[in-house]
Amino acid sequence: MAEKIKDACHIILSPKIFATLDENKRLHIRAAIFGFPSVISTSGIVEGPAKPKDYYIYKQKYTQLGIWNIEEAKLKRKFKGRFIDYEDKRMNEVLKGYIAQALFFYITGEPFCNKKDCRLFNAHWQEDLIYSQIKRGRFCRSHKAILKKINSPKPRLWRKRFYLT
Repeated sequence: MAEKIKDACHIILSPKIFATLDENKRLHIRAAIFGFPSVISTSGIVEGPAKPKDYYIYKQKYTQLGIWNIEEAKLKRKFKGRFIDYEDKRMNEVLKGYIAQALFFYITGEPFCNKKDCRLFNAHWQEDLIYSQIKRGRFCRSHKAILKKINSPKPRLWRKRFYLT
């Protein structure tokens, strides 16, 4: 039914990984691609934003030694809490932020905020993602004001109804 409704915000949640090419033709895994519809990847949330630098140093070392398969679980335990992983109980909280970004894209055309303290912060590092979405988990003042306007009883030209699909 939602696909027949005009002015509906369509958001697709997927476990599939997707990527975009940069200007140098390098692939970049994405947690979300905002458009009509917007697509959010749970695997992209795990694999897209970078893990701590030391994690990659250890991974490279263990891979060169041919023991990555043996050491991977230990390394994940060592960095536990510093990145989102598959089956992570924090995933739903992170998804709330990405869904909020999709809604802001639909309403304003801009899904991101440059303030790390905002739920709309475009995190490129897992630790920033965890801070913005879980430890802080709120909107900045300016985005709270936009939300207040959306919920005001006065009609707005850009006010739309939302349906999650």
